[in-house]
Amino acid sequence: MAAYFRVLTAEGRGAIAVVRLWGDGVLQVADSLFRPHRGGSLASTPTGRLRLGWAGVGPGDEIVAVRLPGAGPIVEFQCHGGSAAVAAVVGALEKAGAARADHVPSPDGITGDRLSHQAMEDLESAPTLKAAEILLDQAHGALGRALDRLVAEAERGTTPDIAEIDALIRRAAIGLRLLPGWKVVIAGRPNVGKSRLFNALAGFERSIVNASPGVTRDVVSFRMAFGGWPVELCDTAGERSTVDAVESLGIGRARRERHAADLVLLVLDRSEPLQVVDLELLRANPQALIVANKCDLQPSWDLEGEHLGGSVVVAVSAATGQGLDELVRGIDTRLIPHVPAPGQAIPFRRDHVLGLEEARARLARGDLQGFQIALAALRPREESL
Repeated sequence: MAAYFRVLTAEGRGAIAVVRLWGDGVLQVADSLFRPHRGGSLASTPTGRLRLGWAGVGPGDEIVAVRLPGAGPIVEFQCHGGSAAVAAVVGALEKAGAARADHVPSPDGITGDRLSHQAMEDLESAPTLKAAEILLDQAHGALGRALDRLVAEAERGTTPDIAEIDALIRRAAIGLRLLPGWKVVIAGRPNVGKSRLFNALAGFERSIVNASPGVTRDVVSFRMAFGGWPVELCDTAGERSTVDAVESLGIGRARRERHAADLVLLVLDRSEPLQVVDLELLRANPQALIVANKCDLQPSWDLEGEHLGGSVVVAVSAATGQGLDELVRGIDTRLIPHVPAPGQAIPFRRDHVLGLEEARARLARGDLQGFQIALAALRPREESL
C-alpha cells in the first residue's frame, strides 16, 4: 500500500483547503514537505496537536498540519483556499510519491456520521477563515460529541441539564451565519455620508459619492469580513419625503433592507443640526449602531444628547478614516457578542436547530426516551467520507 491523499474541500472556493494523507509511509511523506516553524517532526508530534509551518517549493505557503487519531497514521494539511496554494501542496505531495485517491478513511475524530459530512460539505464554501475553522471543528466531531454526551446521560437515567441544550441553540445564531454571513445595512437621510462610509469600509469606491441628495437609488452590497466574520454590507438610498417616483422606489427598498438587517448602521451628520427625519429614524431603529459621521468638521450636536436615547454612538470621518477601527470593533461586538471558544460545539444548519428544539421540548416534558430519539435523528451513522 502506498501513501495517498485527497483534497477534501473544493479548490479555489473557500477560505481554506483541507488535504488528508494516509497509507504506508505517510509520516515520511508529510515530513518531507512540511517545514515546521519550530519543534520536531510530525512523526514525533502527538495526535490532535496543531503545527504551523510551510510547504511547497522555495519559501512555500504557510499551512497547518495535524496528525489525526485513527487505526493508521493520518495527517491533515490545512492551507489557504486559493487554487495556487492548493496546487503547491498537491504538487509537493505528488513529487514525494503520494497518489490521489477517491476514498478517504475517517479518523477517530471524524465519525463518518451525517453531522461530519455536512460540516465537510459546508467547509467547501466557507467564506472566511473563522467560518472555516468552526466548520472544521464540527467535522472533527465537536457537535457530535456534545450530542453524544447528552444522550449518554439520558441513557443512564440522568436528566440532562436543559441549559446545555439552550446554549447549543444560542450558538446556532453564529453557526447559521457561517456561509451567508450577517447583513449590515447603512441607513440614514440623504447626504449624511452613507456611500462614502460604505466605500471606506469596503476599501474601494463601489458606491457613487456625490454632494447631491438622493444619488443612491438602489441597494449596493458588498461581501466582506469584519474581524474575520463574513458580512454582507449594504448601502441604501437616503430616506426622506419625496415626490420622485424612482427615488421613492429606492427608499422603499432601503426600508425593507433595514427590516431584514442583522445590524443597522444609522448614519447621522454631526456637522449639521439633527433634522426631523434623523429623529424619526432614531425612533424607528432603537437597536441601531449610531454612526456620527463627519467628525472632522465642527460638531453641531452632543454625542450624549437625550435625543439619542442612550444609544451607542461611534464618531467617525468617512472622508479621513478617523474612527473607522472603532466602528469595525463595534460592529464585531454587536454581531458576535460572545465569540465561541476553539473546538466548541456549534449547530450550523437549520435542521440541527429544529432537532435541538424538539429534544428540548421532550426533555422539558420529562420524556427522556423521546429526548434521545430526537438527538439521535440528527446524526444517523453513514459510510465513511
